[in-house]
Amino acid sequence: MESSSSSTIGIQGTWSLGTWNNTEMVCQEQPGFLESKSIYSDPYYPHTSENSTCLLLLCIILFVVALTSYLLKPLGLPLLSKMFGGLFVIGLLYSKNILQFQSLLHPTITHILRTFSYLAFIFYSFSLGVETNIGALFKKVSLKTSIISITSLIASLGLSYIGFKLMNLTQQKDGLTRMMILNAQNFFMVTCNHVNEIGISNTELGRLACAISLLLDFFGFIYTFIVFNVMMPIRDGDIWHPISVSGTYIIMFAVCRPLVIHLTSFTLEESNVKGTNFLTIMMIVLGLSFLTIQARQPLAIFLFGFFLPQEPLASILADKLDAITSYVFFPIFCAMHGLEAEFNSINSKSISLEMFILLGNVGKFFGTLVPSMLYGVPLWTALSLSIILTCGGLLNIVMMGQFRSEGILTGEQYTVISVHTLICTGAFLPLIRYMYEPSTHYSTIIRQGVLTAAQTGTLQVLACVYKDENLPGILRLLESFHPTHEKPIPIFALQLINLATDRVSLPVLAPFHKLQSCSTFVLYLTRCNRIVTSTLALERRTHGAARLQHYISLSSYTVMHNDICNLAHEKGVNLIIVPFHVQHTNEFLQGWTQHSSQSIRDVNKLVLDKSPCSVGIIIDRGDPNVTHLKNLYQVAIFFIGGKDDHEALAYTTIFINHPSIRLTVIWLKHRISEGNKCEDYEVIQDFHDRCNDNERVTFQEMIVRDGAETTEMVVSMKDDIDLAVVGKYHEPMCAPLFGLSERWCEYPELGIFGDMLVTPDFDFSVLVVQQEPHRTKKSEEEEDNDD
Repeated sequence: MESSSSSTIGIQGTWSLGTWNNTEMVCQEQPGFLESKSIYSDPYYPHTSENSTCLLLLCIILFVVALTSYLLKPLGLPLLSKMFGGLFVIGLLYSKNILQFQSLLHPTITHILRTFSYLAFIFYSFSLGVETNIGALFKKVSLKTSIISITSLIASLGLSYIGFKLMNLTQQKDGLTRMMILNAQNFFMVTCNHVNEIGISNTELGRLACAISLLLDFFGFIYTFIVFNVMMPIRDGDIWHPISVSGTYIIMFAVCRPLVIHLTSFTLEESNVKGTNFLTIMMIVLGLSFLTIQARQPLAIFLFGFFLPQEPLASILADKLDAITSYVFFPIFCAMHGLEAEFNSINSKSISLEMFILLGNVGKFFGTLVPSMLYGVPLWTALSLSIILTCGGLLNIVMMGQFRSEGILTGEQYTVISVHTLICTGAFLPLIRYMYEPSTHYSTIIRQGVLTAAQTGTLQVLACVYKDENLPGILRLLESFHPTHEKPIPIFALQLINLATDRVSLPVLAPFHKLQSCSTFVLYLTRCNRIVTSTLALERRTHGAARLQHYISLSSYTVMHNDICNLAHEKGVNLIIVPFHVQHTNEFLQGWTQHSSQSIRDVNKLVLDKSPCSVGIIIDRGDPNVTHLKNLYQVAIFFIGGKDDHEALAYTTIFINHPSIRLTVIWLKHRISEGNKCEDYEVIQDFHDRCNDNERVTFQEMIVRDGAETTEMVVSMKDDIDLAVVGKYHEPMCAPLFGLSERWCEYPELGIFGDMLVTPDFDFSVLVVQQEPHRTKKSEEEEDNDD
């Protein structure tokens, strides 16, 4: 070496630093580096193995992050929990040298981990870029969102500047300026992650928050790109930097993007992707990463993924890359940012720095709150919006780490703002789940009954379809409503498609014809061909009396119920039809088989709990190859009493107009007639008056003592029923269901009677009707979750 320097302090005499040919060198002396006294100097520990030390360190990091994620699981913020474990806990272990943690981090191991960390950043940012979709969000960008975003930025910068002057923070002005700007910035990717994790991504609040952050992020990126990649290099005489940046982006979009699209163009499902194609895509990503390092463009990989079609690439990455990236690489990435923290530098003087950061957050909070309320946003919604936009996230940590590595931020500044971001986000963001309830804006509407709507000709139906197998039962049910030109029925067919990933993906709810012309959703729309064709066939059979409108919902199962309820509220729907989560199929030589989906069941429960109108759950056991009614279709309604049974009877009153339907109304009564309510007699009498001259309608009164006799009665006539209609809720301890305890219900969302009818003892279809949510539902769901 031409110039040498002294050995490092942490590893005595083992490491030396120096420069040679203008290159910093790190020299290692053998034998092993762990000969100093520490808890890791056990004679059985392989001292001379960097691999063993690296593996031990990885185990510690992954254990700490996993433990922290488990402890912080009640917050419901998985990404923040990993960041807290890596940045805060690992940073604290290193800074305070707890358990002599520093003795494991010699230069070789540090460089290895930094390589892992950068790989994590590459793959994670590429995945996030692929998942991000903003096409449906541009229509939300308006004058209101523009003013809110600008006022929040100005208010944050203004209060931060006032604090800067009042507290006389004269040291490291460049770092404080970057902190001030970073604190005022709203990152679109961070906001998307926040609204996804708290389950409001497809609500009005979620879309408003993303639109506000998108505007500032877009202009902020253009500004920083022009200033730092064009203007400043040219001013300093570095003409090659703009050329290298331009060349990188030309290669990225002119060569690599078409190649990746070609590699995924033959992949209709993620399971069919070839291993060689996936490997080629990863080689392209790594090659581009090399170019972006040379061009000093750390976010270019995110942009590369952002401008690629979301599907099927998002599903491919989720299937093959997400696990190791999220649970191995990403914790290492967070831990390496934690090693940059200096908790020993925090002292009483750091309070002024914290106040400086806090003032910026207060400015952003009120800069969002005040204009939002002036534009008519309700108070609790405006408060929730302000909290979302004030909370930081991953990109804030990434940018701070970049400034720290460049020497712009001191260890104290980096540590204070990182801990502030983690604690404030973890403390305030979960509060939105209690402050904002998406269903409140339609929970107070007057519910119009199905029977009244049918009489006035205003009946509107929302039919939800999760998969193709749901179609036959729903189409038969829609046809049984017997729409005519005198009484047409508008039907909204909602195709529900689960998003493969939901970290930053924005849900989409739009008419089919609007998405059909958008290339971004081509792969999703190929799944809808059979559904569109079948619904059009129903419209032709009814000669246009069933006025069908096809909608597409792209969202994760956790928030899918919001799309269903919002569309029902927006269109003034009287009835929502959802398929049961257990699909019965009659397979050749195997008889009836069941395919269950717990995710769909969770969606149905939330729809029942939050719906703005009546809900019908259809359990289809009919012929899957027949989508229309046969010449004789026998429907039976079992009437016990209560509002849900009244609504179920209203359904059947609509059925009687269809010439192929034979309807049997069975009134289950107790021997003591006084136990029946006057309202039930009035409903039955009204039904008699309407159907008195209809030969296709039969009315029966059955006297039963308990649930056992009710079950025997249903079993005796099961061969004469194609569809049974029942109400969901009945009064506790009612005589016809006495002995059928709620405690033993396998599916409480169907009620006691509905749960009995879906057992294997019966092979007819069932429609369970709910007029409105009942207060006992929460206890039912809690019991079900406990099981």
